Amino acid sequence: MRIILAGNGAFVLSNERGDMSSHYDGFYFLDTRFVRGVRLEVSPEPHFLGASSTFTRAVSHFSLGERGILVRVRTLDGVYEERLAIYNTSHEPLRVELRYSYEAPIEDIFQVRGFMGLKKGEAIAPTNGTHLRESPAGRRSLAVHTSMQRNGNLLRAELMIPPLEKASLHVRFVPKVEGRVSEILAGKREEVRNVVFTGSPAIDGIFERAVENINALTLFTRFGPVPLAGIPYFACPFGRDAIITSLFLLPYYPEYAAGTLRLFGMIQGRRINPKNEEEPGKIAHEFRLGELAQSGRVPFAPYYGTVDATPLYVALAGEYLRWTGDRGLIEELRPNLTAATEWILGKLDEDGYVTYVPGILGNKGWKDSKDAIVDEHGNPAKPPIALVEVQGYAYWALRLAGELELTDFDPETLLSEAERLKKRFNRDFWLGSYYALALDGEGNPMRVVSSNMGHLLLTGIARHEVELAERLFQPDMLSRYGIRTLGSKEKAYNPFSYHRGSVWPHDNALIALGLARAGMSDMAKVLMDAVFEAAKLLPGRELPELYSGLDELVPVPRANSPQAWSAASVFAFVTAALGMEAGDELTLKPAEGMNIILRGVSFGGRRYLVVANGGVSVEAL
Repeated sequence: MRIILAGNGAFVLSNERGDMSSHYDGFYFLDTRFVRGVRLEVSPEPHFLGASSTFTRAVSHFSLGERGILVRVRTLDGVYEERLAIYNTSHEPLRVELRYSYEAPIEDIFQVRGFMGLKKGEAIAPTNGTHLRESPAGRRSLAVHTSMQRNGNLLRAELMIPPLEKASLHVRFVPKVEGRVSEILAGKREEVRNVVFTGSPAIDGIFERAVENINALTLFTRFGPVPLAGIPYFACPFGRDAIITSLFLLPYYPEYAAGTLRLFGMIQGRRINPKNEEEPGKIAHEFRLGELAQSGRVPFAPYYGTVDATPLYVALAGEYLRWTGDRGLIEELRPNLTAATEWILGKLDEDGYVTYVPGILGNKGWKDSKDAIVDEHGNPAKPPIALVEVQGYAYWALRLAGELELTDFDPETLLSEAERLKKRFNRDFWLGSYYALALDGEGNPMRVVSSNMGHLLLTGIARHEVELAERLFQPDMLSRYGIRTLGSKEKAYNPFSYHRGSVWPHDNALIALGLARAGMSDMAKVLMDAVFEAAKLLPGRELPELYSGLDELVPVPRANSPQAWSAASVFAFVTAALGMEAGDELTLKPAEGMNIILRGVSFGGRRYLVVANGGVSVEAL
């Protein structure tokens, strides 16, 4: 069993005993592993009894024969602390010896991952209880405070505990990062609370766990809260992930959209740089916070290798304005939104569609694994590639930018460009009963049935919405636990793959929001129920990054969990199943059978109580 502690850019991975024995185990902060290899040895030999945990506290219990109990409590709140309580349960003195060993490599996440052959960092010896690593990106240090005797990386204690008495020990690991990264952090933290209540303990438990995940994956910045992608591989800001997560949370926690828009506006592309694929106006894919990226040794601070983050950024700004009425933030970001829209228009002028060629990433949509985008024969697409959903995002961005006057461009010009894109898109991508996965470099449609086309429903670009929805709900696409990423009849189908037949909760949530926008809330509820059935069966009712596309619930080992957009998807499903829309007024057209209370829907700068139970009531709080 893996134990995860997490919060505000820090996380701890360990086994249930509290030791760090696996490759990725350790104490991480801002893409840096400060501590690894923790091992507690106790004499007399402890017998493990069990463990419990939240994202901020883990407790492991041990018996020391018949004469004692050891309680190992670990907490994370910026500082990682272990407290050891040893109870003598007998009427005789109890002698206990403890050895606590650890390593402090202060190594970059890319070293941990072995990226491009990078080796793990060597352990750093302490000086006066502090481990220090100097780098061009700024100093990183780890202070270790303990009540045990210290000998380098080995801490020891010999205790003689009187009958029925208790002894306590502690070790505290205090990380410090100096330089550019530390300047974006905020001192104030305000965690969100659950606002959804259904009366079902199982369903309410899904929402409680989702909120815990969201809080655990929030980086509190001076721009506002920003969701990190997932643990352990992606605990940093990702443009696409943060934008979609913030979109899902908009009706409930709009502060995430504001923080995300500001942070990614700050690091928006300003020049041509082939090394990190930066272009003027482009929104970053990935913003790594570790030393290797921040010093420029790997091109990820930031890295711009995606084609969908930029239109999604503009779309999020438009949806934020519709839900909040906060024109002030839009005016603050107008230069960013204008530059992003100019990037979209430039792509459309160049190829007629937003396209990409492989770079550091083989594919640059949300399905970015190297084998994700294949044709009906299972062969990789020939670039440049125009993904189906990305054209929808571009249309969505241009339409909202024009309708809501988000940029310095003439609104009518943007709306006309959007309509031209819609016309040629439906001509080139529609294949009679579904939309092609993509156009290849020769303009040929890739005749593959995929979930990507489901995103079109949210954007408004599709002229065949009913046929599209019906195709997604055919048995080769709709499994018991959600829509598959690739149809089961496709040659490349693999239900255990990353992107070719598995089920992703966030993918289904985007489709559900689109179904609701197209007036099909009942179908959106079908997807909600399917994914929630999966959540009920998963450990802790926690939705991972993905699970298999079978009609049995089978985990996929490499899936990140917790994952921000998976956690946030449960709120998007509620929005969709309620048919909740932000316009001149807050409107709801719920699916049949919705029974739910929302204590805090945010609309127009106010909070509302929404109750759906056969009818609908909306009351200002």
